[in-house]
Amino acid sequence: MAIPNLAAASDDQLVAAIRVDDRQALGELYNRYYKKVFHKCFSFTRKEEEAFDLAQESLMKAFDNIHSFKGEASFSTWLYTITHRHCLASLKKKGKFQFQTLEDNFSGEEETEMASPVFEDDQVRTEQEMIMYALINALPSKEKDLLILKYLQGESIETLQEQYQISSSAVKMRLKRSREKLNALYALALTYGLDQVLAQVELFTAS
Repeated sequence: MAIPNLAAASDDQLVAAIRVDDRQALGELYNRYYKKVFHKCFSFTRKEEEAFDLAQESLMKAFDNIHSFKGEASFSTWLYTITHRHCLASLKKKGKFQFQTLEDNFSGEEETEMASPVFEDDQVRTEQEMIMYALINALPSKEKDLLILKYLQGESIETLQEQYQISSSAVKMRLKRSREKLNALYALALTYGLDQVLAQVELFTAS
């Protein structure tokens, strides 16, 4: 039986209708969440075209697997989890995401200078990786490139010294300042939300 007022229906009601092949309910749920899913994907890629593709794929993946939704969490939480994982898998497949937790690359003095988030399980780790990657990608290009080379691609201080034609101490100082800025953004993202921080990132990263 079709839902008489789709706009007023709850997510759970729409999901139940989709399970019996109600295409109108599917369209309503798609329209309800497309923009939110797109913005999550965009915070990951910072490119509209890629975010569009990832959002479409994430939503279709969710609808294709709608029968596996058990209602233990809200539909939005379930959908965003699928979106996060799909974004990660896509970027890893393209070689654009080679994340290692930043503390994995620290030794000695550097280790005490960087906040080390505690990853409770795979889902939490995925969420934190997504936040950290989006924040790194939003930094000014010089800082972003340096952090990616050192902490995501594992380049040594010596390699960076040669590439940037600066002293070892200068490389370490730049890394320290970039890490401090990233830590501050990460704390703000946890407090106020990633989207809000990204929307004002230029204010937070102004030198």
